[in-house]
Amino acid sequence: MNTSHARPGLAGPRVSIFAPPGQGRLMTRRAHVLPSLAPTPPAAPPRFPPQTRRLLEAVRKGPEASDCFPPIVRPGPERVLQAARAFQGASDAARLGALLSQPAFRPLVDFYEALGDGCDAIARRHPGLFGARVVRLTNAALFGPVLTDAFTLCAATPATQGPHPGLLRLRDGFLAFFGLFTKRLTRDLKAGVFRRAGFEGPVTQLWANPEETHNGRQHVLRVQFRRGGALAYKPRPASGEALFLAEPERRGPRSFFAWVNQLPAASGAVRLPTLRVLRGRGRDAFTYNWQDWIERPRQWGVLRDSPQLRLHGCQLPPPQAARFWHHAGALTGTCFAVGAADLQGSNLVVGVRRGQREPLPYLVDLELFFCPVRRLPETGLISAGNRRGNHHVGFEWRAWWCTTGGPLLCFFPTRNGALQLRPRRRAWAREEARSVVADTDGHVGYAAHLLPFLRGMFDVWTKLLMEHERVTAFLARAARRHHVRVLVKPSDAYDAPLEHMMLASSGQVPGASDRGRVRFSPEEREQLGRYDVPYFFRKADGGPLLMMDAPPTSAAFRPVGEQQFLGSTPPPAPHILNGEQLGLMNLGVALRDAVDAVAQDLRHRVQEAPQWGVRLSLAKDRRTGAVSFDWPETGKRLTFSWNRRTVRLTDEALDEAPAPQPGRRARRKPPTA
Repeated sequence: MNTSHARPGLAGPRVSIFAPPGQGRLMTRRAHVLPSLAPTPPAAPPRFPPQTRRLLEAVRKGPEASDCFPPIVRPGPERVLQAARAFQGASDAARLGALLSQPAFRPLVDFYEALGDGCDAIARRHPGLFGARVVRLTNAALFGPVLTDAFTLCAATPATQGPHPGLLRLRDGFLAFFGLFTKRLTRDLKAGVFRRAGFEGPVTQLWANPEETHNGRQHVLRVQFRRGGALAYKPRPASGEALFLAEPERRGPRSFFAWVNQLPAASGAVRLPTLRVLRGRGRDAFTYNWQDWIERPRQWGVLRDSPQLRLHGCQLPPPQAARFWHHAGALTGTCFAVGAADLQGSNLVVGVRRGQREPLPYLVDLELFFCPVRRLPETGLISAGNRRGNHHVGFEWRAWWCTTGGPLLCFFPTRNGALQLRPRRRAWAREEARSVVADTDGHVGYAAHLLPFLRGMFDVWTKLLMEHERVTAFLARAARRHHVRVLVKPSDAYDAPLEHMMLASSGQVPGASDRGRVRFSPEEREQLGRYDVPYFFRKADGGPLLMMDAPPTSAAFRPVGEQQFLGSTPPPAPHILNGEQLGLMNLGVALRDAVDAVAQDLRHRVQEAPQWGVRLSLAKDRRTGAVSFDWPETGKRLTFSWNRRTVRLTDEALDEAPAPQPGRRARRKPPTA
């Protein structure tokens, strides 16, 4: 479940159509000519029922409801598409009204009425729970994703074929999701879950994440309370945040990161990020949680500027940036040690928790862990050395204009002033980059702060290694209380069939025999049929593969015959849980990968930071290198050296000369830990 922390109301629909994200080309089938908005409004506005009338009135008054429709776009820098302007004003409202009066869009008007009336009824059953206008259909922050999907279905369906069957699925799915969320929110408020953490109602804002949905059209929500700030509502059973990041409660178990932070330092202090994770009080409490919403930091600035677009992100003075990248290195090393994966894109954000000042990297969507990772890029935090594939990794090395996902259809201005609806064939632009960190000298990513980054990896690894038995015992014990997600296919394998279902009037999952289609299991097809990205999970210490029934009115799980379609070894990986990953040679592999990912951006092949106790040297080809770490607590200096095929570890006393340059034969000594 992607948990993008974009600014509420500015993201696009959930369907991602790029492979790799941000770099591919949209492939669509148009069954008929898509509609357009006339250059001038009609003379006599048509009459609509109440929900539709309120939606158009909101457009007339301002941009509040603009994101309930596909965006009006223009070209941006580096061939991206960006929003040109919002739908607002009397002219736009009249033109949209004329479009909605056409026969092909009558099912959409019915959709507006049923969805708006249904959500109003849910809110009336819980008086005082929501602030004014939060649950109105005109609130694009909450309803924009589902309304834009519904608009897309109607636009792609000829009037002669009747309503698209997907409209009913979208409507019923959203109503079931919102009703379940409201039930849980009310129950946990009465149980004091939020009051004890400093949150007081009513809820004043709701924002639905427009990215992929799971388990019955369920969205991640940003829930803003009248007092106390905002929480993220995560409706899924995978509980990586609770296992790894949760701050300890008075009577609850400590998370792994909080426990590691309290261990004695082995070679240097480390600080892993933690956040509040609140568990519900119902029988289904293990299928969802509430966690701190990570806000953007005060250290916020313009990373890139062009005449058409500005890109904002975290910007730190060099000394603070060095501290940040030391923390980031410790997080990276820990993720490699515990087999955390799928941490690219918006699954990692840089920001602050309420009341804190210094930004940290936070894992806000930790669903995959105990995975059989053998190389550091498999975590998703860094790229491979060749930088092929998805460039939106956890720690991006460049402030890209593009982002993953984006709207499926867009309105393009024409020469005569009309707005023509067409498929998007370019990457979508972003205005802020929550996982990108730059320093005030203009350096993006950790290349300019590589040595503190590597030191962070070393410091956390030595701490874990010195407590090897306690670490493995902690993880084995904690795994029994948690669930982990299992990816039976890469997430982008589902993009094409979901797109086909959105744009094909049948609304059916493409058959397995279709040329170029991926073969899906019955369980995958069932979930795709409700416009969900298939979601499977299991107990974190092993057990049968499971999926959730939908609508998720209870905690009903269903076993899945994984041998039918499982394409890779699922977590938990034995070598992770038994601590085999914690060997020093595996640290050497991770260090080599971290250097290789940014080697082409390094200004100097030989670098030394005495304050961090690190020295790096690379050969001319930058694929052979060595990094040395001072370890005063043992009186030793450890040197990891590598080439394309092997990694070696040597040690010497701290008073000896530094390790030899790459390319010379190094004297092999046994490791000291």
